[in-house]
Amino acid sequence: MTRVAGPATALLPSAQDRLLSDLSEELRALDEAALRRRLTVVDRIDGPWVEIGGRRLLTWCSNDYLGLASHPALAEAAAAAAREWGVGARASRLLAGSTRWHARLEEALAAWFGTAGAIVYPSGYLANLGTLGALLSSRDAVFLDRLAHASLVDAVRRTPATLRVFRHNDCSHLASLLSRATGAGRRLVVTEGVFSMEGDACPLADLAELADASDALLYVDDAHGAFATGATGRGAPEAAGLPQGRFLYMATLGKAAGCQGGFVVGPEPLIDYLHNRARTFLYTTALAVPVAAAAVAALRVLAEEPARREALHRQAKRLRERLASLRVLPPDERAAGHIVPLILGSSARAVEAARRLWDRGCWAPAIRPPTVPEGAARLRLSVTALHTDAHIDMLVDALREALA
Repeated sequence: MTRVAGPATALLPSAQDRLLSDLSEELRALDEAALRRRLTVVDRIDGPWVEIGGRRLLTWCSNDYLGLASHPALAEAAAAAAREWGVGARASRLLAGSTRWHARLEEALAAWFGTAGAIVYPSGYLANLGTLGALLSSRDAVFLDRLAHASLVDAVRRTPATLRVFRHNDCSHLASLLSRATGAGRRLVVTEGVFSMEGDACPLADLAELADASDALLYVDDAHGAFATGATGRGAPEAAGLPQGRFLYMATLGKAAGCQGGFVVGPEPLIDYLHNRARTFLYTTALAVPVAAAAVAALRVLAEEPARREALHRQAKRLRERLASLRVLPPDERAAGHIVPLILGSSARAVEAARRLWDRGCWAPAIRPPTVPEGAARLRLSVTALHTDAHIDMLVDALREALA
């Protein structure tokens, strides 16, 4: 028997109406705090240039550090794989989703980093959630850098391990925390090789020494360092002169490699264990086959074209030298790479600076809380190998006016 609501009941807002009203109020609050984000649709990409709504803009917010996303070898590898295999992987890796291209990619990654094996996830976010979730239990303690990426924060918070946060790149503070957690089972220090919003490198050698002395493990998310840093592109470990075996190493294919996906490299027992226990590997469709094929091609290009990495380092140095006169660069000597944060303080000031840059033909969106701490809103400039001296001069001239 169907129950018909009376007139008074019909006038009451439904649960969905109340939800939408609440969300609208929260969005208005974000607007008032200059924290509301909106998608910007790119209509066309031409190297470091984009076309948006009929405007041609020079991009300073891309993580395609080496310009590989549009490399012909990657495009052809993806197209050839799509013609032969189709697009989707059709299943998770442990069902029907492990193709020859996934195996080749993992073999190539292990060879690149000099490890016994590798495991590829559909994204770096999933790599962190799956790996840390598989390794940490309620008996364990995890020590997280205060400025670690949101994927690391979410990953460790979703485990039952005890969480301790240490001050950014502060080994003394970390040592103190480690000394007070002697009763834990596994103790895992989690950091980034190159911090995505600060642009600085972690003190990897010091962290590795401290971890060894404290009988702790060290997990390094090198999403922004892999392939772009180090003499041959082997990332933060190579830059610090350390072997891969000193820590657990995770990185992405979606930045300097110009593709998509996250990965962990390491000894066979680790990789085999993650195959069996990493939920974000077990219960999701595998990386698209054309993307896996493109990533294999990317590793080949990375070996054959070191000039791209050299150009990235050269242009990053040039930008920092040109920006020195604006007095907006962080003083940390470790912040000398291809990510250049200009910390402006308030969200409103960062939004206004980004708007002024846009008006002058440069695209560098404002980065605001919660992506960065309160009072540390900024412009995050990403240098790429595709930027020329003229591009850098254009940006610096625009910044001089935008920050006036």
